[in-house]
Amino acid sequence: MKKFVYLLVISALLFQNADAQRRKQTIKWFSIAAKVGYGNSVLLNIDNIDDGNVSFNYLTPSLSYGGRFTFTYGEKIGFGADVLLSSFGQQYTIDNNSDIYEKELKIKSLDILPFFRYSGEKGGYFELGGKFSNIKSMAVTNSISNPNPPFRPTDNLAANYTSKFTSLVLGSGIAVYKNERLDINLGVRFAYSFTDFTPGYSYNIVDDGYYLPTKDIITTTNPLSIQGILEVNYYFAFWGDATCGKGRLMLFK
Repeated sequence: MKKFVYLLVISALLFQNADAQRRKQTIKWFSIAAKVGYGNSVLLNIDNIDDGNVSFNYLTPSLSYGGRFTFTYGEKIGFGADVLLSSFGQQYTIDNNSDIYEKELKIKSLDILPFFRYSGEKGGYFELGGKFSNIKSMAVTNSISNPNPPFRPTDNLAANYTSKFTSLVLGSGIAVYKNERLDINLGVRFAYSFTDFTPGYSYNIVDDGYYLPTKDIITTTNPLSIQGILEVNYYFAFWGDATCGKGRLMLFK
């Protein structure tokens, strides 16, 4: 009898401890977000910047929009990916022997951004990741229509640039609204590509047949942007414990 009572007490303690451990398990959250970013775009090239006849616009607009999926372990550690459509480029003001005109390279891309995200207790966050960009279209516009000599043809402009490039992404921000199911976040995101956008210094957009730089391009062209980010994040499910003790995905109703 004593052995039976002893075993019963031990079993009860083990069950209580196991139940307590289950209750202490960290919840895994699943969320989706709609997001938009707006900021500047720069195609950094030292030779263009140093050209005394070329004014470089560091505030050329950039826009990105799309969505993201995030898996969050507990309240702080998150992993996910953005899928974004982006437009960016570079604006120049060129002085060709006192004939001043505007030139703009316009680019559209599909971007995939895997990231790690750390969220603080007060709603702030920090993110680190990469951006894999695939160029979808390119175009050049000029403010003069009939230069003499004429501009070089740009029918196959994209052939002069890499079709894919990779960037390092850093971001931070804060939740301006937050409840159990919804976050509205404002942040800033910095992206810089170490990829040469014109491989082998093979192309110079300002060398267009009308304006001829005195110096050949011998430096890389590296896309850079800094954007303000607005995202609306919705938690649609979590990984929790079923009554049998096994974990399962539970969708919010």
